[in-house]
Amino acid sequence: MSNSIEEIITEFHKQDIPELFNRELIVPADIDKIITIIGLRRVGKTYYLFHIIQELLNKGLEKKRIFYINFEDERLGGISAKDLSRIIELYYKINPDAGTMYLFFDEIQEVENWEKFIRRITQRKDVRIFLTGSSSKLLSREIATSLRGRTISYNLFPLSLREFLIAEGFKPYFPLIESERGKLQRYLDKYLTYGGFPELLHHEKIITLKILKEYLDLIIYRDLIERYGIVKISAMKFLIRSMTKNFAREMSVRKLHNFFLSANVSLSKNKVYEYVSYLEDINFIFLIRKYGKGSREVEGSIPKLYIIDLGFVTLYGLEDKGRRIENLVAIELIRKKCYVNPLLEIYHWKNQTGLEVDFVIEEGLKIKQLIQVCYDIEDPDTKQRELKALTRASSVLDCSDLLVVTWDYEGEEMFNDMKIVYRPLWKWLLD
Repeated sequence: MSNSIEEIITEFHKQDIPELFNRELIVPADIDKIITIIGLRRVGKTYYLFHIIQELLNKGLEKKRIFYINFEDERLGGISAKDLSRIIELYYKINPDAGTMYLFFDEIQEVENWEKFIRRITQRKDVRIFLTGSSSKLLSREIATSLRGRTISYNLFPLSLREFLIAEGFKPYFPLIESERGKLQRYLDKYLTYGGFPELLHHEKIITLKILKEYLDLIIYRDLIERYGIVKISAMKFLIRSMTKNFAREMSVRKLHNFFLSANVSLSKNKVYEYVSYLEDINFIFLIRKYGKGSREVEGSIPKLYIIDLGFVTLYGLEDKGRRIENLVAIELIRKKCYVNPLLEIYHWKNQTGLEVDFVIEEGLKIKQLIQVCYDIEDPDTKQRELKALTRASSVLDCSDLLVVTWDYEGEEMFNDMKIVYRPLWKWLLD
């Protein structure tokens, strides 16, 4: 095992860092805390570590001062926490006069009792540690328990539209000319259809769908069945299919249980609740609850369901463009909360007469913005319904920042003596 560790470190020092593009998540590279990057499989956690490493190299840190190890490397099969001490010995063999150590451990959860080793070496003040793990095996709450306040966790998402365009080599400079608007529209359609997993950028349609299917199988069999010991595999597959087909809609456990009953799939209501919580734990789904005055009212409400990436929606043949746009807006808002402003809270609003607003944005105790998502706002009946709900919520929640995200309409107008701002989806996503 010692020889394997040394060989892997030597390989890293001799090889070039892969060519990268910047991600929007920003983490501190030089603070006295363990930095943990979690997220669904294939969102780019390994490459994000390389991004941090490249930043350190750009600042003049010698590469030999950085150790990177991916614990999914087959040469490390059977490694235990006891073997990890060899890493520290090797570090000082290569860097006898080193000050601060820089350790990057990828998929650390593959090492049994890894947290004991990490806790021990963080007693030192001269170490910077960066960890990644698939969220199925390295959940935020487990990290907090294992590392006892020594860590800051960051959740990495699939690519935003901004990142997607950069990765495609398209950098929009405003105002756009006709040819640029055409290219942007083509990229937006692709993003809306196949999502933002980095690996899928440059493949043909059939390969993209095959890779997405492989991702889904990995999530089902490794992140759910292996981790949680799920016996009823067909029931979990049915649940994922049902939830994906009902994305961007209110979804209760009772409704899901009725789906099971109507399909003659045996699963108790408690198990349905349990399985939903697993999907939420690994960030496959996000639940946005109805705005309420107290935590009991919020937690007892029926949430709206959103999927981490629209590529999974495409696997099930769903074409609803309106719901796809709403899902994009939801994930972008959640990304903003995770990347930029953890004080944001995101809700939906619904009154007793059935009027609905898609997103209520709260910061602290103040409602900052109300957002309605509408694909075709120029349809008179649709417009009347959406704006009536928005202005009613504005009065109830005392919020005057009213936004409608549309497919391509832009402008402002007064409705019921309130100013409504219309913003095309692509502009809102690029802001």
